[in-house]
Amino acid sequence: MEDKITFTITRRKLTEIIMGLVALFFAGGALASILKYLWPATAAKGESVEIKIANVDEVPAGSVRKFMFNGKAAVLLHMPAGFRAFGSVCTHLGCISYWKPDENIMFCPCHLGKFDPNTGAVISGPPPSPLPAIDVVVKDGAVYALKWKDPAYVKTISFYAGAA
Repeated sequence: MEDKITFTITRRKLTEIIMGLVALFFAGGALASILKYLWPATAAKGESVEIKIANVDEVPAGSVRKFMFNGKAAVLLHMPAGFRAFGSVCTHLGCISYWKPDENIMFCPCHLGKFDPNTGAVISGPPPSPLPAIDVVVKDGAVYALKWKDPAYVKTISFYAGAA
């Protein structure tokens, strides 16, 4: 006597399995997003991460250099008082602000937000708070970004900017 085991799947059962796998895939993505928001990368928590932005001679006085810091758009300004660095994500709705040399301001084109290039403070427009500052140091002829000055604030900016 031969024992045969047969396994048949109906179209309905196959469809149920596929739909279950798709639902599991989307649920996993949603869970990963929630966990990423609740436990951001350690570098965003204020730990010192030294990143070379540029050589000093590459950024003459009155000019800027765009760079990425901890996954966020940032800008290095060479002001008469020295180097300043800020996150360039506007604190209003997350648009990218840029340097306007003719007005000597950081400008957000989305809703005409203006920021002071020395402090990051809001000069005018709807942004509720200043641009997040980045500690910088000049050594060996180069400018390095060290850490966010207020890491809790950067987490808030990530929320407004869609966790970029």
